[in-house]
Amino acid sequence: MNIMVRFKRACAVLAAGATLAGGLALLPTVAQAVESKNVQTKAAGYKITFIDPSVDMEHPTEVTKTTDENGKLSPDQVPEVKVPNSLVDTMKGDGWNFEYGSPEPAIDFDTYVFTGDTTLYPRYAEKTPTTYNITFISTNPENPEDSYSQLLVTNSKRRLSEDPKIVDYDGYTFAGWYNTNGWGPLVPGAPYTSDTTFIAKYDKVTTPTQPDQPDQSGQTTPTQPDQSGQTAPVDNNTKQPAKDNKAPAKDPAKQDTKKNNNTLAQTGADATAPLAIAAGLCLAAGITLGLRRKLAL
Repeated sequence: MNIMVRFKRACAVLAAGATLAGGLALLPTVAQAVESKNVQTKAAGYKITFIDPSVDMEHPTEVTKTTDENGKLSPDQVPEVKVPNSLVDTMKGDGWNFEYGSPEPAIDFDTYVFTGDTTLYPRYAEKTPTTYNITFISTNPENPEDSYSQLLVTNSKRRLSEDPKIVDYDGYTFAGWYNTNGWGPLVPGAPYTSDTTFIAKYDKVTTPTQPDQPDQSGQTTPTQPDQSGQTAPVDNNTKQPAKDNKAPAKDPAKQDTKKNNNTLAQTGADATAPLAIAAGLCLAAGITLGLRRKLAL
């Protein structure tokens, strides 16, 4: 009975040894298969798709890159983030992330390892506020030494928070602001990208001419200035200034002379009237006396 027990034990030991030997024999083959599979997977890499909505938000363009066998994408393969035209004044490109508007920091392609195909979206960051000096100069057209200069500074949005002061000069009207770089006009509310100087433009005020006056025939009679500086109508026939309807001013000396003559004339009339009456009475008396003498005879 001891012989049987010993025999069974020997058989079990031999079976275990055979199994172990077979496993050891298959180990290199299994390891080689696993390694080959890993190499094949790594060699394929991962597709990284970059979405670019800078031109058309509804139909963005796509750029695809492939990682190396280790799941890494070289930074020089990463496309530049393009900012839409509507945001270019205030925003700048700030890298790529896994979704639009992600609060997470941009991907660091120097260290990041991808583990599968991935789609990335652009990140935008606000530009550092920059201020610019905007100078406005007004100069009197009649006196260049009489000028006024005003300095305004842009706000955080690179725009002016107030309008420049407009200086008025006698005989001229303000015609707008023009910058010294190309003489373009001032655009209210536009953002600035550099220090800028504007010059005020003025137009001379012109006095409208007096319209021609029509004469009695319905024709237009040109006017010409008289000695007093006033304009008087000109006679078309004689080319001489027409007579003014207004009576000329009377000379006081002439008025006094005329008055004296009138006084003398009135005095002579007053003296002649009694003499005429006396002569008439004498004539009547003579006629009456003559008639009486004839009747007496």
